[in-house]
Amino acid sequence: MEAYHLEQKQDLGILHLHAGGANALNYGVLAALAEGLKQARSLRLKGLVLTGYDRFYSAGLDLIVVYDYDRRQMARFLEDFDMALQQLFALPIPVVAAINGAAAAGGGILALACDYRLIADTGAVLGLNEIRLGLPLPASALEIARYAIPTYHHAFVFYSGKLFDAPEALRLGLVHEVVTAPQLQDAALARLQEFSSHPGAPHATLKTTLRSAALERMIKSAGAMREAFLEAWFNPEARRTIGEIREKLLAKKASR
Repeated sequence: MEAYHLEQKQDLGILHLHAGGANALNYGVLAALAEGLKQARSLRLKGLVLTGYDRFYSAGLDLIVVYDYDRRQMARFLEDFDMALQQLFALPIPVVAAINGAAAAGGGILALACDYRLIADTGAVLGLNEIRLGLPLPASALEIARYAIPTYHHAFVFYSGKLFDAPEALRLGLVHEVVTAPQLQDAALARLQEFSSHPGAPHATLKTTLRSAALERMIKSAGAMREAFLEAWFNPEARRTIGEIREKLLAKKASR
């Protein structure tokens, strides 16, 4: 089964990521995202909903896999991660996140990269918990989060490393609406229809203009931020913390 499915609703689309493993970010999930966006462009869709499967939007980096990467492999993965996030952030059509479950760390960035975010009122969480692993954010993630999150809440969201439930995510400006889980997809489509029903393609010009400064910053700082992330990733203390989490994930996986 493919790791994604693009469901077409007339001139709109719903991109379902369902790569397994909580949609944790690895090469397979990044490729699925890239292929889904490419297909949406080829179909000339006027808008896109991005969502996950079951209880998961995306659980962030696939620690089981990427923990074993050497420095060269991890640098390459971070480069591909930056590219995938830039493509989503700059997609010249409205993109609505339908956050159906856990959207943590890099998974949270997948949501924040969208133009508008709805979250299910039960079970879904959103946040940037990289700092709890001793990690900074790559350039793409940092600029996307800085663009999407109200400035007043930057310190709390970035430095606490907390994952927020739906009411807290709404209060902090991480999402725009809270809806019931059964209504999530239809509500996201309704909002997308509202955004995309205008004549011509004014959204592309508006989005490019609004996001150009953030894109320029993330491209300019990508190399330096990637090196900072690598230094933190291979720091012994961070390796120990990440390794402990990985062992718990492996044990949970083995018990299924």
